[in-house]
Parts: sequence; structure tokens; C-alpha cells
Amino acid sequence: MKHRLLAASLLLLLLITPLSARAEAAQPIEITDAAGLIAIAQQPERNFVLGADIDMRGVDWVPFAFNGVLDGAGHTIYNLTLTRTSEETQITYDGRHRGYHTVFAALFSSVRGTVQNLNLLNLKANIATDQPCFLAGIAGYLAKGAISNCSVSGRLKITSTAPQCGAGGIAGFGRGRVEGCTVDAQITLVTINPEQYCEEYLGGVLANGSADVEKCRVKLAGYSSVRGYVHNGGIVGLSDINPENKRYFGFVRDCSVDAVISFFEDVEDRRAYCRAYVGEIQNGDLVVAGNETVRFESLESKDYSRILLPDPSETPIYNAVVTAPRCKAFGYTTYTNPESGYSYTDDYTAPAHTPGEWQVITPATTEREGMRRQGCAECGELLREEAIPRLIATTSCTLDQSSVHLPYRGQIQLHATVLPRDATNSNLYWVSSDEAIATVDENGLVTAIGKGITAIYCKTGDRGSLAACQVEVSFTAVQWITRYVLFGWVWDA
Repeated sequence: MKHRLLAASLLLLLLITPLSARAEAAQPIEITDAAGLIAIAQQPERNFVLGADIDMRGVDWVPFAFNGVLDGAGHTIYNLTLTRTSEETQITYDGRHRGYHTVFAALFSSVRGTVQNLNLLNLKANIATDQPCFLAGIAGYLAKGAISNCSVSGRLKITSTAPQCGAGGIAGFGRGRVEGCTVDAQITLVTINPEQYCEEYLGGVLANGSADVEKCRVKLAGYSSVRGYVHNGGIVGLSDINPENKRYFGFVRDCSVDAVISFFEDVEDRRAYCRAYVGEIQNGDLVVAGNETVRFESLESKDYSRILLPDPSETPIYNAVVTAPRCKAFGYTTYTNPESGYSYTDDYTAPAHTPGEWQVITPATTEREGMRRQGCAECGELLREEAIPRLIATTSCTLDQSSVHLPYRGQIQLHATVLPRDATNSNLYWVSSDEAIATVDENGLVTAIGKGITAIYCKTGDRGSLAACQVEVSFTAVQWITRYVLFGWVWDA
């Protein structure tokens, strides 16, 4: 009877709830900037969709639990930096099923919902902790959630003094499903505590747990320095059954791996799990099939005094080379240490078109506006389109002199006034009707050349107006004497 009353109450509640309110609740919230991404923490059970690429440069990100749906829609979150662990804790287990209260560092501390079609570019994580911790790209703890068609690229590092820690490209610890994801990551773990051993897990996709992993592509450079036990895998570090589960028929299949993992295991009863797909399998029902090894190198060191790092230089100095963004490609800076040869990329910038020359589609006239367009010089995509203002014709052009008298070799500067003053083409062109008598330069400077009368014309650029000045050139008395008496008719001025 109680069940019937409860069902009836729920049905009544649905009936009295406005349809518009229910539809609004189901409608995903669009996110276009860092502030919107941070605000997810206030409604972690809602559905969200990215409407743009988001630059997280300078954002102090605090991981939080996420229970809803985040659809990246193919967009990219880039320059995300992780330096803090979550306030949320969960129990995680080692290979002996000992439980630890654990913190997490990732985009989300835990995922119980769905994350799909999302790209993380230039993820930078540097976590130092004395608590058990799992570091990852998207989910620190995968709590039966699903992550699909996502990519993670970047550099992840965790330094721990705790008895358990791990790092994975997509997820840290847990159960759920990871499908169709791509990882291109550098993962570094340093767990050196002289007081105790550490259980360490490193996986290209998942560090530790029983998640199903399918159709993922991994490119991994792993570095693990451990006083304790290592569990390193190109895809999964340790595949284990949570003590809450009696059996788990899981799989790691149809993935590809290109990985080099350098590690040491400073412990007397050495185990050194480091394999191409799954480091250690404690789930007897796990199916590992259809995977491809592009390359896998397991490089074990016996020198426990030297921490294994991507760049072995103690005081590296880097040269920087900037690659500009392109139409569909992010820009970035490549930092290279010439001493060691190690390099990495950072400081990503959003894709950008290269503006080309403006092209006039319709010329403007005095009767109508014109139109011009600017496209990308690389791909041709239309970037801008704008009207060309209607032409304003000149109505008059007047000179400050209508006639002048110059001696031979004399000069005068003519000045023109053009109306209206906002005429489209108020450029001036100067012309002499007889350059044997007088010349004029482009600025209206007249120079007398020989005896006689000529006209200096000033025309506007649109040829709409014209003004003239008569110039008469004569010789002075001294010039006449010099020309005709001293030198005769052969004197050349």
C-alpha cells in the first residue's frame, strides 16, 4: 500500500510540474568561458555543453565532483593547470585490498555521470602531497561514470610521501567505461619516503581499478621513481576488483599503445610490474584482446639515488621557439634544452585566421554604396564583409591666384581649396599647358622656365572640378642684356 501511495505521489508531482520547467531543466547549459566552467561546481548534476574553446591560463582550478553530463562538442579546454587536490575524498584500494582515504587532482575529482567529445590540450599538473592521491586528466575517481571520445595531452607530475598514489591519462582510480579516447601525455611519479613503502600505479588511460577500456590510443612517456611497488601499464596500471564486487567481467580491448616507461622499484621483494597493456592483472575475468603495440619500452633503473625525470639536467636552460596559430591549429611555444635535447610545448594560443587583402566586390559610386570582403589568406574563409561608403564628388576647386607675373627662374606656390571638404577624392593633380614657359610640381610649386604666357591647371582626383592660373614669364633687364648682348642668340638659359 505504501509503495502505491508513493508512486501516485510521484505521478501527481510530475503532472503538476509545468512542462516548460521540466524542459528547461533538461536543456544543457552552454559554457563559453572559464567562469562558466568554474560555475559547474554549483550545479554538478546538470547537463552542460561547450560552445567554444576555453583558455584556462591563470585560473586556479579546484577539482570537484561531477554527476551530470558534459558534452565538449569537439571543443578544447587548454592551458589548464592543476596544483591543488580535491576537498572530496573517497576510499581507494591497493592490490591487497587495503583501503585508503584518498584525494584527487583532475578536471573533476570524481565522475559519476558522463564526459564526452571533450579535448584537454596542454594540461599541466604538478601535485605534491602527503595524502594518498590519484592524478588524472579528466576524472581522479571514476565512480561508474563514462568517458568517451575525449583527448588529453599534457604533462602530469605527482610527488607523494603517502602509502598509495597513482596517475592516469584519463582516469585515476575507479570503475566505469572509457571509450574512444586519445592520450598524448608525459606522466611522472616520485614516491620516495624513507619511512614507508608506496603502492604506485601508472597507466596511459587508467591508473588503478576495473574500468572497461576500449578503442583508445595512447602515446605515453612515463617516469616512475618509487620506494615501494610499481604497477605500470601502457593502458592500465593495475586491473583489480573492488572488494565490494565479487566478480567483474571487464575488458581492455582494441587499443593502441606507443609508450616508453622508465622506472625504478626500490624494494627488496622486487615485483616491477611494467607491461604494454596492463601492468598487473588481479581480475581473473578481465579480457585483454585486440590491442596493438606500436612501440613499448620498459626501462628499469637500478640507480635509486637519481630521480627519473623527463629532463635529467639539474639546472636546465631552455630556448623558446614560437609557432604561430593557424586557421584550425593552435599556436604554441616549444621549449628545448640544448644540453639534454629534451623539449616540451606550452603557452598555447587559440587558432586564428591570417587576414588577406580586401577585395572590392561592388565599387561605390556617387549614387550607391559599394561592398568589399576580406578572406583568410590561408584557407579563403570569409572573415569580414563591409559596405564602402557612397562617393562624395567634388563641386568646386579654386586657386588663391588667378594670374601671376614671374621673372625668369622665379617661383610661386599656388594653393587650392576643394569643396566639399569631405569629398571622397580630394587629391590634386597639377598640369602646365606649356612646360617650356613654366613647370609645376605635385604640390603646386610653379617655376618659370622661359619667356611667354602659359596656364597652370589644378584638377581634383575625381576630375569633377578644375581651376586655372595664368602665368606670364618675362626677362629682367639684366637677363635681357645677358642673353642678347653678351652671349647673343646662342645663349642658353
